[in-house]
Amino acid sequence: MTLSLWSFLRARFELLCSSLFNKNIQPIRPLLEKAGLSTSNINKVVLCGGSARIPRLQQMIREMFPDVELLSSAPPDEVIAVGAALEAGLLVGRDGLVPEEESVTVDVSTTDILVKEVDESGAEVFTVLLPSGTPLPARRHHTLSGEGKHSSLRLEIYQRNVMEQPEQLAKIILRDLQPSEKNHDIDTVVTMKRDGSVHVSCVEQNSGRPEVITIAAAS
Repeated sequence: MTLSLWSFLRARFELLCSSLFNKNIQPIRPLLEKAGLSTSNINKVVLCGGSARIPRLQQMIREMFPDVELLSSAPPDEVIAVGAALEAGLLVGRDGLVPEEESVTVDVSTTDILVKEVDESGAEVFTVLLPSGTPLPARRHHTLSGEGKHSSLRLEIYQRNVMEQPEQLAKIILRDLQPSEKNHDIDTVVTMKRDGSVHVSCVEQNSGRPEVITIAAAS
């Protein structure tokens, strides 16, 4: 007899999880009794939750409900959300509820906010931190790396309108950094408020040296 590695791993997994499988199955019978039902009164069983994909758990449910249709075709992670949406639709129709039309105004950024970096080849590249149309207020985290041999690093923030070249908004220089064999990593946080102002804070990870700047408007 040949035993595949998959069969062995599956058997091992089912053995390790057997107590958890039982805990999943145990509440079913008391629930049926509380509702005054038996397994023969159930026509269909809908599986939900990621664990419903486990073959052994499906087998145990089939053994408990031998004559029912086990519905597993729908994505188990979406079943509850879809069911709730369907039930909400039924309730709205039954109670004659009509959603009121409401207009919601959301402030969004009108330009891209970018940071300029230098890649491994030495070429300058722009990374978009806050794309145009981002709901405000918004915050983005970014890690900027620079060669450890340098004692200072420069961080440049740009804005860009559609089909236009990036325009520099601010330049931050971190000075008096200790040279290191490793790269300097700068944790950068860019926050854009509803009024369009941009707040930039950056901290060099090794030294903890911070720099903060606020740009009055980015438009």
